[in-house]
Amino acid sequence: MSTPTPTPTTATPRRPARKSSTLARKQGLADSATWLAARRTARQTWPDHALDMLIDRTVTQIRATCAGKRAGYAWSGGKDSIALDWLCRQAGIDECVLGISNLEFPAFLTWVTDNMPPGLTVINTGLSLAWLRERPHMLFPQGVNGSKWFPLINHKAQEQFFKQQRLDVLLLGRRHADGNYTGPKGSVLYTNAKGITRYSPIAHWSHEAVFALIERENLPMPPCYDWPRGYQVGTGAWPARQWTHNVDHGFEEVWQIDPDVVRHAATELPQAADWLARTGRN
Repeated sequence: MSTPTPTPTTATPRRPARKSSTLARKQGLADSATWLAARRTARQTWPDHALDMLIDRTVTQIRATCAGKRAGYAWSGGKDSIALDWLCRQAGIDECVLGISNLEFPAFLTWVTDNMPPGLTVINTGLSLAWLRERPHMLFPQGVNGSKWFPLINHKAQEQFFKQQRLDVLLLGRRHADGNYTGPKGSVLYTNAKGITRYSPIAHWSHEAVFALIERENLPMPPCYDWPRGYQVGTGAWPARQWTHNVDHGFEEVWQIDPDVVRHAATELPQAADWLARTGRN
C-alpha cells in the first residue's frame, strides 16, 4: 500500500480561472450527442496550460491530504474514476477497488479485464438473478429506489476494501457537477458513521476538465459510453440502469446493448420472459 508524502514546493500553484461546465448534470441529460460534443471541444475549453495548473493543484492537494495516511481509491471504470486513477498514480497512490455483482454486462467485464489498474482489487458482492427475482422493485428502479444499488455494490465493496487494507482514507471520483455528495456543506472530506473516511479530490472539476484529461492522456474508455444514454447512465449492473421510464424501457435498452443478457435473465425473471413474449423477441 502506497503511503504518499508531500512533495516540497517553493510556491503554491496559482489557481486557474474556474471554467464552468456547459453541460447539465447527467441526471437531466440523456442526449449522448451533447456529451460527445463537449468531449470533442474539451481540449479547447481546457488548453494544456490551464489543465496542467488544475492537475498540479489537485495532485498537490491529494499528497497533502493523504500524507502519512494509508490511502486507496475507488475505481468503477467510469470516466470520473478513470481521471481519478490517473491523478492518484501521479500522487503515488496505486491501490484501488472495484465493486461488481453477477449482473454485469459481459462487454464491460471484458473491458475491465483488459484495462484494470495494476493495483486493483475486485470485490464481487454476489448479487444475482436469484437475488433480483426476490426483489422485483430493484429491477430498473424508479424514483428513490434508483440510488439503492450503490450501497449494495459500490459502498459495500468500498467498506470491505477499506477495512481489509486498513486504510485511513478512500478517494472517490465524486463531482459536484454530477450532483454527487462529497461531504456536509460541500466539503470534500468526511467520515461516516461506519468510520469510513472518503475524500473527493476532483469534486470541483467540470465535465469538460475530466474529458480534457482523458483525451490528452489518451486514456481508454469503457464501452458503456457507446450504449443508449451511455453518458447519463455510465457504468453499473444492468438492472440498475437509472432514469428508465419503466421496466419495458429498461429491457429495450438492455436488448439493444446485449440481447443475450435479456435471454439469460428470462430463465429466472418472469418480467424478462414476459417482455420477450410480448415483444416477439427471441
